[in-house]
Amino acid sequence: PFRAPRLCRLASGGHLRLVISPAAMPEYKCAVNENNKSTELPLLRITGSVQENPHMRAFWASTISFFLAFLGWFALAPLGLDVATSMGICENQLYPPEKFPKRVAYLKYKNIKTEKTYCRYGKNDADKPTDCKLAPEGATGEKAEIYDPSVLAACVCTGGTQCSSTLADAGVASVASTIFVRVALGTLLERFGPCNVQAGLMAFGAIWVAAAAGISAEWNFILIRFFIGGAGATFVTNQFWCSLMFAPNIVGTANATAAGW
Repeated sequence: PFRAPRLCRLASGGHLRLVISPAAMPEYKCAVNENNKSTELPLLRITGSVQENPHMRAFWASTISFFLAFLGWFALAPLGLDVATSMGICENQLYPPEKFPKRVAYLKYKNIKTEKTYCRYGKNDADKPTDCKLAPEGATGEKAEIYDPSVLAACVCTGGTQCSSTLADAGVASVASTIFVRVALGTLLERFGPCNVQAGLMAFGAIWVAAAAGISAEWNFILIRFFIGGAGATFVTNQFWCSLMFAPNIVGTANATAAGW
């Protein structure tokens, strides 16, 4: 338990001086060094108050907050094709294959699952196709058709399409924003501390993650991913926070565990 420090009166001058005895130091749940930094990393030792167990409370606070921020940061990446479909920017939405059968994206298309190609008998040029090869002589019915739109995915978003460019631009914006925020965090962490900075980043990121539900066009998709990227800067806070709490003999393990798992 924490004991209040004692006030002692010096013999000469009669001035009061604060004297902190060993009994006045808090009894931590973790073993600490002379700087009160933990020299161990007991992952499951999570009990105790802020005064008793600040080290592991800080470790798990930084770990969980960074994980949630990272989840929000990359949540839209695997949903890219679904978002593109909702925005109507897929190649087969902008250029229906029935009306535009010779689009390069179609001519080069190969279904990964079935390994079937849009061009039944191959394309007329391996690198820069302009059309599909003609059907063999004597082919009738369906076999006479040189195009096979049924192999196309629900959203054709291959290289060179507007859809692909939009997704790429959004990815670049997401990474670019976190770089600038990470640079700025150095001063903010020293001024406001890791707890306040992390809470601010999480709150800011949460607003834009929620706003992602309203994506309706390319410009707001890229803009929202740009602002969500700020949440990626929680990595800096994560490392700063753990470095404050753990001694040199264990801080590397603490930082790697907090940010790497």
